[in-house]
Amino acid sequence: MVYLFSILTFFLSLFGGPPAKSTDNDPKAKTILDAVSKTYKGFSSIKATITLVTENKQQNKTTTQNGTVYLKGENYKIVMGKQEIICDKKSVWTYLKDINEVQINDYEANKEDITPSNMFTIYQNDFNYMLNGEEWIDKSNCSIIDLKPIDTDKPFFKVRIWIDKDAKYIKRMKVFDKNGTLYTYNVITFNPKANLDDSFFKFDAAKHPGVHIEDLRM
Repeated sequence: MVYLFSILTFFLSLFGGPPAKSTDNDPKAKTILDAVSKTYKGFSSIKATITLVTENKQQNKTTTQNGTVYLKGENYKIVMGKQEIICDKKSVWTYLKDINEVQINDYEANKEDITPSNMFTIYQNDFNYMLNGEEWIDKSNCSIIDLKPIDTDKPFFKVRIWIDKDAKYIKRMKVFDKNGTLYTYNVITFNPKANLDDSFFKFDAAKHPGVHIEDLRM
């Protein structure tokens, strides 16, 4: 789940910040990415339902998980399987449903991580990018852009994203891990007017009777 969390955080930091220093970037791809960044920055809060398809080539195994991602500024909540991850930019709560336990850690900003809060800004600093054609997903005509990390020590060597050409938001993202595993995120529903209160991004122990609290904050 740790790696999954890092990928999801990418899904939230992909757009923003100063332009990438590399000169190897496709200007057409940058125009599209900048438009997406502008679109996401115009949303006050977001709720998106997603599916995560994990393909392990070595084990010839494919699994699918359904989840929901909530965003408001740099606050986020991820509900995936038997886990919930909540962040209010001060603390991070990881709730394990099957054992009714919540682990609390200090929030530590790491610009190199892929997280829900940086998914829409990270490309400008940490990736080279190239337009790679178009494809229809459901009824949406999407531009395909390949992102390759400048830091070759990353556990993945490429991220491919499909961007709805009309709505200017991400419909699909595929992460190519160096070990051969593929992680594909499909956005099923997207609500940019979720109207989420700040209290939504804090863990409420009262709603989980008997929960064991493991506070690991310094």
